[in-house]
Amino acid sequence: MGRILLLGAKGDRLEQLRKSIVNMGHNVITADFDNTAESLYTKNPDLVILELTTRRDIAETWYRVKDDAMESHTPALVIIPEDRIRDVELLIDIHDFVMYPYNTRELEMRIKLILGKHEDADTGEVIRIGNLAIYTTRYEVTVDNWPVVLTLKEYELLKYFVTHKGRVFTREILLDAIWGYDYYGGTRTVDVHIGRLRTKIETDQYSFIKTVRGVGYMFSDEYTEDAE
Repeated sequence: MGRILLLGAKGDRLEQLRKSIVNMGHNVITADFDNTAESLYTKNPDLVILELTTRRDIAETWYRVKDDAMESHTPALVIIPEDRIRDVELLIDIHDFVMYPYNTRELEMRIKLILGKHEDADTGEVIRIGNLAIYTTRYEVTVDNWPVVLTLKEYELLKYFVTHKGRVFTREILLDAIWGYDYYGGTRTVDVHIGRLRTKIETDQYSFIKTVRGVGYMFSDEYTEDAE
C-alpha cells in the first residue's frame, strides 16, 4: 500500500482512475497541477501520477511539476493518450508511463514496481496501532498512511501513551513524564496538547485517547464500528 498523489483535470476520467487505484489498496489524494508543490510537501506521497490524457501541453505540464517532484524525491508516472506516444521522449526524469486507454492490471503492476524500487528500506522501529503508525527513528507519524505534523511535545506525548497502552495517567504524571518535574506550567498544558493531538490522529474509525473522568487519560485502540 502506498500514498499516491494523483494530478489531473477534474472529471469522470480522473475520478475513475482514482477509484481504480484505491481498489488496488492504495491511499489516494487528488489535486490540480497548480497545487503540486503544496500537495507534495504537505502530503509527502510515495508516488505522483500525472493524468495527461486531456492536455495538449503534455511536456509543458510535466516540466511544471518536474522540479518539485525531484526536489521532494517523489517518483513520477505519467498517463498519456496512445496517439501522443512520441511525447514520452520529451518527458525527462519520469520513472514510467502508461498509455491511455490503459489496462488496469498493467497500471497496477507498474505502480507496484515503482513503489517497490523506491521503498525506504531503513524505516527503523515502527509502532502500528489501528490506522496509526509511529516511525520512532524518523520521528514520523502517519494516519491512514498519510503523514501528520506533530510538535515535539505532541510526538513525545503520543509515544508515551502508545508504549503504555491501557494504563490511566493523571495530568500530573503526564506533565512530569513529558515536560519534567521543573516545568512551571500547570496541568492545563496537558489538556491543550491532548486536544491538539486528538484532532491530528483521531478519525471517525479510531478514537485513541480516552478521558477517564476524575482521573486523567488513557490510550486505547478502540475501533468504532459505526464508521464502516
